[in-house]
Amino acid sequence: MGRLWPLLAITTCTLLTACGPGDTAADSQAPASTSTPAVGKTTTKPATTSTKQVAVADLPKCGDIPGAGATPHDPLPDCRLSSRDSAALSFIVRHKAGHGGNPWTAIDVTGSDGKVLQTLDVRDTEIPAEPYLADLDVDGRDELIVPVSTAIVGNSTYVVFRPKADKLEFVEAGKVFGIGVDRTASGYIAAMSKSGPADKYIEFQKFVGSKLVFVAEIIQTFDKDGRSTCRVDDEKGVPESEFSAEEVVRRFCGEQLLRTSPVG
Repeated sequence: MGRLWPLLAITTCTLLTACGPGDTAADSQAPASTSTPAVGKTTTKPATTSTKQVAVADLPKCGDIPGAGATPHDPLPDCRLSSRDSAALSFIVRHKAGHGGNPWTAIDVTGSDGKVLQTLDVRDTEIPAEPYLADLDVDGRDELIVPVSTAIVGNSTYVVFRPKADKLEFVEAGKVFGIGVDRTASGYIAAMSKSGPADKYIEFQKFVGSKLVFVAEIIQTFDKDGRSTCRVDDEKGVPESEFSAEEVVRRFCGEQLLRTSPVG
């Protein structure tokens, strides 16, 4: 049975204003991720330098504000995130109302001196959920994960921003669709989603340079006694995967998802 996607078309356009050099060779050669439903496109503006000062400590910590975003119509307060990696960056999250009332989120990436290094504008953030930081690939640098839309049974679309190697600049790596963004012990980025009580989809991606690239997707189907069978998602699992159907089942049906721990 095919997956049930959002009932309403959602357009999310992410505009990046970065401070730093252009993409590396690995970034330009990596194929675009095809693992999630399309929710928009990304436009990159020329790099700029900012000396704007921001009082990060004056803002509450994201996800630590009682009652915030209890309903889709509740305005979210501005908040902050702090990385726990060697870059020691801070992220100032501001929620805005765009043209026509569509909400969007502006995220200032700041250095230890409070100067804004980069601004990430995430358009049409349809759900009242805060961004968070997590080291998805356990490389010692935190990724920025921004929820942008939600569908049935708790499935959401997340935009993942990845820091460039040895740099303070973030680039959009791709999108993940599921109930959360997890990882596996073997180093894949994983997301579990549902289309009903019987079927559970698990999609696996990996980072190639600064991009998320689709690897495989499996479907676990549960019967009324709780027993399950595992197979490849025929709609996308084989044609887009580097593995054969047999290899996907053998390699991924036994993968254990490890819940990522938000930081900041």
